[in-house]
Amino acid sequence: MSTINYKVKKVAPAAQASTAAYVVVAGSGMDVVDYASLAYTLKAVTNDVKWKVFGANISDYSDEVEVQGEATVSAGAVGSYAVSIAPYAYYRVKIIDAVAGHSTVTVSGIAKR
Repeated sequence: MSTINYKVKKVAPAAQASTAAYVVVAGSGMDVVDYASLAYTLKAVTNDVKWKVFGANISDYSDEVEVQGEATVSAGAVGSYAVSIAPYAYYRVKIIDAVAGHSTVTVSGIAKR
């Protein structure tokens, strides 16, 4: 019987509040050059929040493109993004208020090969 050995990388940045403009979730960035798949989950804790996922090939994200369009996650719910063959080298998450009040969010990310 063979054993599969996965290489795994995870991020789980501290909870962060949304704002009235899109902001990067600090610590959500991932370098996935040596990985094949990528998945993020985002939990909206206090209010609804909108989020997007961006991919880039330059580590400072100066060439980033939106890989997941704007999606709303309701308070208490979880949204997800996954790609089985990650075409970009770097990824990160951005959030914005979906309602009048700010929301606290938690993000988790995992890359595997």
